[in-house]
Amino acid sequence: RRGSPGLAGARRPSPGLARFATHAGAPPAAVHLLAKNLSKGAYQATTVLVFWLINLAKFALYLGLGLFDTTIALSAMALAPAAILGTLLGVWAHRHVPAWLFFGLAYATLTLAGGKLIWEALA
Repeated sequence: RRGSPGLAGARRPSPGLARFATHAGAPPAAVHLLAKNLSKGAYQATTVLVFWLINLAKFALYLGLGLFDTTIALSAMALAPAAILGTLLGVWAHRHVPAWLFFGLAYATLTLAGGKLIWEALA
C-alpha cells in the first residue's frame, strides 16, 4: 500500500518539527514509513538518514542560537562510546531480529506512544 500522496505531504514536515520542538519525531516518522510497507532494511536505513539530517539541521540551529558550550561538547564526547555501542547493537539486532518481530515491535511501541500522548492530553 503506497498511501495517499496528499496525506504523505502533510506528514513529511511532522518528524522535523516534532523533533525540533519536543525531541519526539519518531512517532510521526513511524506512521509515515510504516504505511509505505518498506522492507526492514529500507525502513531502518530511511529512519537513520531522516534523523541524521534532522539532527544535522538542529545542530546548525542550536549552534546559531548559541546553545552549545564546552560543557555540552564534553558531555557529547563522554557519551560517544555509548553511541558507538548502540550503533553496534543496532547492527547486530538488524542481522538477528526477524522482520515480523521487528515490525510487530514497531507497531506495538507506536501504539504505546500514541496511548501515552492521548493519556497525557486527557489528564
